[in-house]
Amino acid sequence: MSEEKDRVTSRDIKAQERRQQILVVAKKLFAENGYHATSMRTLNKALGVAEALTYHYFPGGKLEILQTIIREGQAARIAEVKTLVPLFHDDLSLREALLLAARIGANLFTADKELLQIVMRERNWLRREAWLAMLIEGDTPAQFLYDFFTRRMEQGEIREMDLQFAFMQFFASMVIHFLFAEDDSSDDTHYIERLVDFTARLWSR
Repeated sequence: MSEEKDRVTSRDIKAQERRQQILVVAKKLFAENGYHATSMRTLNKALGVAEALTYHYFPGGKLEILQTIIREGQAARIAEVKTLVPLFHDDLSLREALLLAARIGANLFTADKELLQIVMRERNWLRREAWLAMLIEGDTPAQFLYDFFTRRMEQGEIREMDLQFAFMQFFASMVIHFLFAEDDSSDDTHYIERLVDFTARLWSR
């Protein structure tokens, strides 16, 4: 009986594919036009499906779709960060550690630009929504970075400062760059190296 339960059927696969298609198309429309400006009718027309089908997968409608996009995007970011955590060793120089931190930021900000556009576009509304805090509660992608660099500060390598605010500045600089820069990996690399060198000088004792 358990084997029958665990078996994935072609129908299950089709359902997963349809659900993913809805999320992909909705994310594109939310990023381009804005969440509030994108109606369910617009979404269904872009999908080429009847409204009832979309509600079958997402009974909560447009809001549930947005919540799913954010929740799954957050989960993907956390998974990406966890693969890089083992690379942070205490014997890394400050510059090397910051380069790794920047690599995390670059992966996160460039892997899902549409999600970043949605969050930036809807930030005034999202910050007032209680459900957002519930969706992203728990470990954040930056938490282990704070812990790692706090230890370095306690060891005297980094000058005393508000490390959380310093990281906000560090990553905000990257967000602005990736939002407005042309798609040029060589330019991205050059920018990150300049940012890391500047930050390492600024943070060092």
